[in-house]
Amino acid sequence: MRLTAYTDLGLRALMRLAARPEEMLTTEAIAEELAISRHHLTKIVQDLAAAGYVATMRGPHGGVKLAKAPGKIRIGEIVRLLERDQAMVECFRADGGQCVLTPACRLKSMLAGAGQRFLAELDRHTLADCAYPQPRACA
Repeated sequence: MRLTAYTDLGLRALMRLAARPEEMLTTEAIAEELAISRHHLTKIVQDLAAAGYVATMRGPHGGVKLAKAPGKIRIGEIVRLLERDQAMVECFRADGGQCVLTPACRLKSMLAGAGQRFLAELDRHTLADCAYPQPRACA
């Protein structure tokens, strides 16, 4: 399964925020550190904030930080959120797609099962499992 760049960037940003969940970082700082587009990251942060995964604050001391503990955020949840508008194959689209094989297709159920197992595996892991850089140990 291939994830969109949107999801990839969202996961990277969350991994970075998970390293110090109490710290407010600007999207500019995250984008620069991860060498990603600030413009794209801003859109992703808006989606993550609307879903309650990050908190944002405007102003001179503003930025973004996790709204939940990293150990409470399942990777599968994030992938479902950020991939919600992406069909794995055409026949999975909301409108059913245009594939002429759909009425007799036996592959669709196999792909659906594989997708469910993929997400189930990701659900076994939390953001804390992949924080970057690895959180510092408390002294």
